[in-house]
Amino acid sequence: METQQARFDGWAIVDVMGHQRYVGYVTTEAYGAAVLFRIDVPALPERERATKVAGYVGGQYCGTGTIVREKAVPGYTKLVGSGSIYTITPCTEEAAMATLAREQPNELVRAALPAVPVVEWPDAPDDQHYDEYDDDLAPATES
Repeated sequence: METQQARFDGWAIVDVMGHQRYVGYVTTEAYGAAVLFRIDVPALPERERATKVAGYVGGQYCGTGTIVREKAVPGYTKLVGSGSIYTITPCTEEAAMATLAREQPNELVRAALPAVPVVEWPDAPDDQHYDEYDDDLAPATES
């Protein structure tokens, strides 16, 4: 009597040994007695986005809201043995693609800096003079 094994067929986030994470369409494949999970990681197209935090892009410090371009990333297939899997988290295709775009290592290229508001400083009253070397810009005292 042949034992029927369960199959997995759907979008998922797969965490494996070595702190690795794969996101894609997951199916099971049998090779003789070995059963492996096939993870088809989709390609990511080139895209632009605004940064959510300040940081370095291409060796230059960029503020929050900087528009960066992420280069295209080719898709690939990974076969993983069940013994190396910590978790499989089934999800929707939309959730998988959002996770993949967030976690896929990719080189960033700065496309545009965020708009910086122009700050107009009020004119100093005529009777106050500021010392150009004073860090806190307190009125200079007359002696």
